[in-house]
Amino acid sequence: MTIRVIMNCAIKPEDFEAFEQAYLDVTSKVKGTPGHVRDALLRDSSDPTQYSLIAEWEDESQFRAWADEPEHIRQSAAMYPFWADSFQRSIHEVRATLESYETPRSAPAAG
Repeated sequence: MTIRVIMNCAIKPEDFEAFEQAYLDVTSKVKGTPGHVRDALLRDSSDPTQYSLIAEWEDESQFRAWADEPEHIRQSAAMYPFWADSFQRSIHEVRATLESYETPRSAPAAG
């Protein structure tokens, strides 16, 4: 079952740019990891010090296999200094999704 790992943290304003760059660096290393689907970085529009990172995985066992590996520590190290005091992580099973748009269809063949 697909899961989403949600990580919340508070970032100091003077660290916004460096934190966002660290996120890009870390996620570029995670890309291609078995079971990893996608990542997203969100910043709260009413409190820009609050960030959420959302990682989608094919299933929890693949996420935990990666998270328990020493390589995970090395891959994620660039982000640790920014969230040491405020990091919270939760794992959620995706039970349903809704797409608000239709997938484009190819045009009918002329003739």
